[in-house]
This record gives sequence, structure tokens and C-alpha cells, in this order.
Amino acid sequence: MERYVIRGGKEGYERLLLLARERWPDTAALFKRACLSPGMRCIDLGCGGGEVTLEIARLVDPGGSVTGVDMDEIKLSLARREAVGRGLGNVEFRLLDVEDWDEPGGYDVVYCRFLLQHLSQPVGLLRRMWAGVRPGGVLIVEDADFDGWCCHPPNDGFDFFVRTYSQLLQRRGGDHAMGRKLYACFQAAGIPRPQVALTQPAWTEGEGKTLAWSTLEATREAIVSERVASEDEISAGLTALQDFTEDPHTLICGPRNFQLWSSR
Repeated sequence: MERYVIRGGKEGYERLLLLARERWPDTAALFKRACLSPGMRCIDLGCGGGEVTLEIARLVDPGGSVTGVDMDEIKLSLARREAVGRGLGNVEFRLLDVEDWDEPGGYDVVYCRFLLQHLSQPVGLLRRMWAGVRPGGVLIVEDADFDGWCCHPPNDGFDFFVRTYSQLLQRRGGDHAMGRKLYACFQAAGIPRPQVALTQPAWTEGEGKTLAWSTLEATREAIVSERVASEDEISAGLTALQDFTEDPHTLICGPRNFQLWSSR
């Protein structure tokens, strides 16, 4: 059975904010292609800290609304506070495991990002997501292919991160290569005519370049729990990766991010 591999709570929320800042331009472009517009009723499954949920709320206002669903109450509480601070009255956050979600015909937009890689049966959720889309609505999914991570020059800490995350996800029931498999999953779920786009970030500096290090640090408890590596090995990997990340002469490319959408 799958179990989420990345640390939750307040620390997990801060990491997700960083991820949201880095990935938002690509997600915003996806929403434009998928024709998000005012008045739509939307749901964001596995919303985490809710940063994308709040952006959706802004895009579908006036007249539209969005519900963010996640199983981490701490993150949801922080997201609710942020919604109040931004004066967004068209958003709600619901505590729920996505495996228990099922609302046929409930939404104009059903969306998830970086969620399916953590599930042992992603096609089952995709079927329910597609069923949740009203006539004229759209299903939108983003997920990563971790084999796209690369760096130059080679670095032992970076290689340790990519290897341990992939092994950890597999042991917890997920799939590190889900991104490239999304198109086949859509077909298996009976979702017609999905459109496909691909993005991939690259950094030589800035906070985005720290995502590999922060993800390794945020999975260290799970790595030890699953006996993928020892605490000493993780500490050595983190040190090598931090030094590499801070070096302005190095380059890190993030995972390939696949974006799929299909209109009903």
C-alpha cells in the first residue's frame, strides 16, 4: 500500500511553497491552454499547501470556486489561513484521502499535480477524476518523470538523491517514472484524446536549484524507515549535494514534467 514519502506538516508546507513558486509559470501556461475561466467549479486533488488551489481561485473568479483536497491537516490549516489573508472567499480546503474521493459530475475542472506518482493504482483515480468532470469540463494532470533529473558535472550526492528517491517511491507503492506513463494511463482509464505537453527546468543558481537537496532532506526519515540507506549515508549525500548546489559553476536539471488535459 502506498504511503507518502515526503515529510508533511509545517516543514513540508514550506518546501511545497518553494516548489509552487518554481513550477507556477508552467502550470499557469497549462491552465491557459486548458481554458480555465471565470465561473468554473474546480477541485485540486492532493493539493498539499494549497498554493495552486489559491491561484485557481483567482483565475476562476468571479463566479467560480475551487476545493482543495489533502490528507495533511497542518498543511490545510496553513492554506486556509493564507486564503483568508489574500481575501479569497471562493476556496475551501477539505481533509480527505484522495483514494476516498468520488464525486461524479461534480466539477468543470478536475486537477492534480505530482500526485499520481505516489499511488499504486493511478488508473483507478484517473477513472474517478474523469467521471467527476461535467460535460464541457476538463481533466488536467501534471506529473514528473524522475529519470529526467540530471546534473553537470557528475556529483555523488546528486546521484544518491535520484537513486534513493526512486527506490523509496517504489517501496511505498509509487512510480518515479509516472510522468512518461500518463498518456498510457489516460488511455487505460478510458479518457479520450488527451493533449500532451512537456516541460523541464534547469538551474545554475536560485532557490529552484535547491529542490533536489530539500527533497532529499524531506525524505530522510522515510529512507531510513524503508532501509534504502543509513543516516550516515544520507548525511554524506546531503553534504555533497549542498556543496554542489551552492557552486555557481554547476548545473541541475529537474525532472521532466508531463502535462495532460482532456475535455469532456
